[in-house]
Amino acid sequence: MWIIWLIISILIVLLAGSLWYVCVLRKKICDMRKTQRMRQVFLSNMNQEIQVPLKTIKGLSEMLSKDNLYLSKNEKRNISDQMNYNADLINALLDEALMFTESAADGQQLHIESFSPNALCRRCLEANMYSIYHRHAVKLNFKRELHDEFFVRNDRHLVELILNKLILNACRFTEVGEVLVGCNTSENTDCLTIFVEDTGVGVPESRLQKLFTWFEAPEDMADEVELDLSICYRVAQKMGGRLYMDQNYHRKGTRFVFILPLRKD
Repeated sequence: MWIIWLIISILIVLLAGSLWYVCVLRKKICDMRKTQRMRQVFLSNMNQEIQVPLKTIKGLSEMLSKDNLYLSKNEKRNISDQMNYNADLINALLDEALMFTESAADGQQLHIESFSPNALCRRCLEANMYSIYHRHAVKLNFKRELHDEFFVRNDRHLVELILNKLILNACRFTEVGEVLVGCNTSENTDCLTIFVEDTGVGVPESRLQKLFTWFEAPEDMADEVELDLSICYRVAQKMGGRLYMDQNYHRKGTRFVFILPLRKD
């Protein structure tokens, strides 16, 4: 009799193990399907966004190809500015795709190198001049608090991607005033603090809680700005840093802060 009970017990254990494995496998399949769906939605949204600057560049290129076209210096400069503006928009979208990939690949190694925070901030400001070229009431400024000879070690490319996104978003919502970028080591001990301040419309209170929330479903990816910030937030964490909006900032507009630990290696 005890042999029968032993066989029954073994069968029960095997059945329970099989059911557990099936549940785990089903969850993994659901997660894979959700991830795949989110990637499809992300790429679909990006495809729609990238069509606008592409069509603009194509239209300008076709216009320039006309044999009987005569343009003044100001007209040529305006066309050149428009083409550069739309080309940089495409580049910004590709950077966003790269950050989305970086945020998904948690095991991907960082590419550590030395760089000057001041030089990086200036480069990002220069790269985003196209964002305000048609708004003369907005200025891009740099607040110098560190020596130009001060260097830090981290993944420079990822830092640049995040900073470019913060500046681009600040420019999009600022019609008058300035976008101010700076960096220091005085706000946070043993850390590099990079900030982006603007005199724009600010962030509505109803959206504050969602700014950095990682999307859990395809429908969460509908808001482009929050999608950008949630990706930046994940990438900042991967680098051992933090990204947040300074809610103690009492001037008009917003202030985003990106903190990176000063690496010893």
